[in-house]
Amino acid sequence: MSRSFTTRLVVPVTLVAAAVIASGLFVDYQISRAQIVRSLEEGARNSVSSAVLRIQELTTGLEASVRFLGEAIDEVPDEARMDTVLRGVVDSNPNIFAATIALDPTYTGSAKGLAPYFYRNRGRLIRTDLAEAETPYWEEPWFADVRDLGHAAWVEPYFEATGAKVELTTFSAPLYRTNRSSQQRFIGVATIDLRLSDLDDYLDDLRIDKSGFGFLLTSRGTLIGAPEDEVISEPISEVLVSDSVSDWQSWLQTTESGSLRASVRCPGSDALCQLRIADAKGSHWSVGIVYSEDTLLRPLRDYQTRVLFVGTGMLILMALVVIVVARRLTAPLLALSDASKSIAKGELDVALPETHGDDEVGQLVNAFDSMRQDLGHYIKDLESAAAQRSRMDGELSAAREIQMAMLPQGGQAELDDDALTLWARVRPARAVGGDLYSFHQTGRRLLICIGDVSDKGVPAALFMARAISLIQQWEVQPGTVPPEIALGQLNEGLTRDNDNCMFLTLFIGVLDLNTLELRYASAGHSAPILLREGQPHAVEQDRGPALGLQEGLSFPVNRLQLQSDDRLVIYTDGFDEAQNPDDELLGETRFSDLLTQADNLPLHETGEAIFASVDEFAAGAPQFDDMSLMLLEVPGQRRAPLQAERSSLAIDNSLAGNAARWLEEQWQAQGLPIDALHDMQLVLEEVVCNIRDHARTEDKATMSLGLERFIDRVELECVDPGHAYNPLEEAQRSALGESTEDASIGGLGLHLITQLTSRQSYQRQEGRNILRLRLDLPAFGPETGPATGE
Repeated sequence: MSRSFTTRLVVPVTLVAAAVIASGLFVDYQISRAQIVRSLEEGARNSVSSAVLRIQELTTGLEASVRFLGEAIDEVPDEARMDTVLRGVVDSNPNIFAATIALDPTYTGSAKGLAPYFYRNRGRLIRTDLAEAETPYWEEPWFADVRDLGHAAWVEPYFEATGAKVELTTFSAPLYRTNRSSQQRFIGVATIDLRLSDLDDYLDDLRIDKSGFGFLLTSRGTLIGAPEDEVISEPISEVLVSDSVSDWQSWLQTTESGSLRASVRCPGSDALCQLRIADAKGSHWSVGIVYSEDTLLRPLRDYQTRVLFVGTGMLILMALVVIVVARRLTAPLLALSDASKSIAKGELDVALPETHGDDEVGQLVNAFDSMRQDLGHYIKDLESAAAQRSRMDGELSAAREIQMAMLPQGGQAELDDDALTLWARVRPARAVGGDLYSFHQTGRRLLICIGDVSDKGVPAALFMARAISLIQQWEVQPGTVPPEIALGQLNEGLTRDNDNCMFLTLFIGVLDLNTLELRYASAGHSAPILLREGQPHAVEQDRGPALGLQEGLSFPVNRLQLQSDDRLVIYTDGFDEAQNPDDELLGETRFSDLLTQADNLPLHETGEAIFASVDEFAAGAPQFDDMSLMLLEVPGQRRAPLQAERSSLAIDNSLAGNAARWLEEQWQAQGLPIDALHDMQLVLEEVVCNIRDHARTEDKATMSLGLERFIDRVELECVDPGHAYNPLEEAQRSALGESTEDASIGGLGLHLITQLTSRQSYQRQEGRNILRLRLDLPAFGPETGPATGE
């Protein structure tokens, strides 16, 4: 069913609006996302820069404290003064957790050395001496590395096991004294210790979202930070995983050139985070930040989702408004459409919708009203003209065209499928008739039917139109209705309002193109004829009554399994009841013979040949009844010749010898069985001698010979231009054992032909006699090779 005007208006408007809203949301999302990402990057850069400044300030302050510690050492070490200075430095700077002045043993003159150490513990300052540690303090990295470097440096985080027993990071500076020779002498190391947990205060400002964190990175790649709210000190390669960075050490060396960024896995998940690192000048350390764009963009997506829901609601509301408005605008058009249907039925007095104003709808209604009035006048004029002169011939011609148009492909149809070939044709006895056929392929099922309405002419044509419309409704139903059920439904439809008691005989079937099983039912229709191996026989069937006479009828179902090379002929009684001028019926026997004679022709030629043969039998007598024919053929090897040869021979005294030599050459060339050649030569000699002696041809006339090899037979065709003569029917058979002197001409030869060949057929076409002789042979072909007489 076609969509209404309102639907065609609402759907495009709604779709366009949806597309506009979706495009706007997409563009807004992309712009907002780009702005937020830029803001994130700018915030990350600012956070890192701020942290770098704080670390640099811390470093500057620690360097000042270290210098102060170095200046507090006298030429002769004074432990009390060192304690006072260390206590003052630690106590005065809350950022410092611990401090020490560790003197070189060679400077102190003591093997144990001197290294007073002050650290914080629960609000108090605790003193210990690192000289008492198990490991000499001058072997510790915070002492030895700085001594070897010769300048202040941050030491890799470590666990202080002597005094505070916490994880620390140490800023160490070497101490020197100038001797009397103006030479710099190394005397020890001054250190400032920071707890890793205290560094978290410097990193809090770097945390942008819950998934990210800030960190410090030592010169050796140790990461100091709290990715999961717990301060750790581990190599960066064990904390951060990146698909784009395989060698962190090489990658970090480029921080001297500026800020670096990379994509890493978010700690504790597989989500993607962004990493930024910048170098803190003067400390050989770097400051980094890790943040998740996805987490930070979640509010934007939530906002877009809310906007999407609101937009969808507005879109639905807009669609409802458009529907209401469209219905108000199109109400006159709908009313006008209903009125047009009534006018099409001939109800010209139907009321037209009222209109207000002179808009396009009003103009359309006025024009339609004018057309209705003109149509009324036209109908009256037409009726008046019809009463004055006869238009029957023209009307019947139009009716014939309409009727033929109701049938598939206009009354003569062909269907080619890999599994089946179909040919059908209907020929009414008058301008219009009551015969019908139809077929419809649905997937691998072929629905077929052929029927014959009682009576002829216009009444039969009208009843036929009613029937074909019901049949075509059955064909297009979503599920294939079984033929026996379909006949019951068709009978109910045709019986209703059938006051004239017309009836329809109908053959209806469903053919499975995969299995070639035909399921069919018959409503009083003649049984189809099956041609199998060239032999015709009527298919046995259980049939029900004709359609249209009584309601509540049931019909039996029949099944027929088709095979390769089968031909199924479904026809109406216009064929076997065809009459000649002597009022002689063609009959089923002659009709079967016609089918046999045309069995070797292509399917479409077979159909035309059958009609032509019936016309030839009628001999000009008017067609008595409508004729419909449907041919179904399953492709195979039997009807297709494997090889064919033809030759033209002069009809003279040398005809018999020339024909025998030609047959022997072609027989051997086509690889036919040698033991059958002698029989066929005898048959050919009898035929050509009769043509030469009795055909009464003109001088220098010629005849043609054809030899066709099939997979299971060989066929010899003899064509001569002599007078019409069918030796199979007109020759008088002689009694077997009768002397040649007493036998009639050709009588004994007819016995020879019929005994040595499997089948004979005769046709008269275009002034020529065509005699085809068939000899069945054991099946052979290209796969098995030709048979031989050995």
